[in-house]
Amino acid sequence: MIDFWLAAGLLLLVALSFLLIPVLRERRAQREEDRTALNVALYQERVAELQTQQEEGVLNAAQMDTGRAEAARELLADTEGVAAPRVSRLGKPWPLLAAILVPVLGLGLYLHFGASDKVELTREFAQAPQSMEEMTSRLERAVAAQPDSAEGLYFLGRTYMAQDRPGDAAKMFERTVALAGRQPELLGQWAQAQYFADGKKWSDKVQALTDEALKADPKEVTSLGLLGIAAFEGERYQDAIDYWNRLLAQLPPKTIPVLPCKAVSPGPARNSQPAAAKLPRRRSPRRHC
Repeated sequence: MIDFWLAAGLLLLVALSFLLIPVLRERRAQREEDRTALNVALYQERVAELQTQQEEGVLNAAQMDTGRAEAARELLADTEGVAAPRVSRLGKPWPLLAAILVPVLGLGLYLHFGASDKVELTREFAQAPQSMEEMTSRLERAVAAQPDSAEGLYFLGRTYMAQDRPGDAAKMFERTVALAGRQPELLGQWAQAQYFADGKKWSDKVQALTDEALKADPKEVTSLGLLGIAAFEGERYQDAIDYWNRLLAQLPPKTIPVLPCKAVSPGPARNSQPAAAKLPRRRSPRRHC
């Protein structure tokens, strides 16, 4: 931000120069005008003195004309090169007042309508974050600066999920859907965050989100994975197998889907051999802890 303020200050000095240079020139012209007025006053005084001497009989008419001509030549020599005075239509106080108001108003308008915070965020995003907390802080400030950015909200929601903050993630995905539309991928992310935010309890809201996502795109992988998790948690193992098989069919070969940590919590019944035998042994989903 230092180079930005230096450039702004340079532009401000250029703008002020256009306002202050006429004021300085006018002061110089005023001094020339005062000197010319003094010379005229001296000329008039000299002519009056000559007239007095002529009336007293000290000077004749020829001497009077010679003295007047000499005084006129001196006045002309003193005023030679002096430009005619120019009258400013704006008045003298206005340039100085403008020189004060321009920077004050410019700074006030920039702070109100400017985007210094966005400039700073752009500089920060140009550098790789040192930690997940730093990345989260950047995204939060980006969302605060641009609350209508669906992309910023989406990435912040994904970051919250990575930090095991599903409640905050669900709010971000909800705002993303409101801005970007009810896209199947966004609905699936929202449903997944809401499911974990509710303590892995299946609700009508989560059901409605997954139904809407799969209706728009039957191959939406997040919804399929989430339904498989919910079925497994509910000990509906065959349904879980069906959902996960549908999920595996959408993935590239040799790809193992990564499920959220603690998504599948094995209990006594889940560890039984018959139930485990029903699960696919190859390319089965693994947990990322």
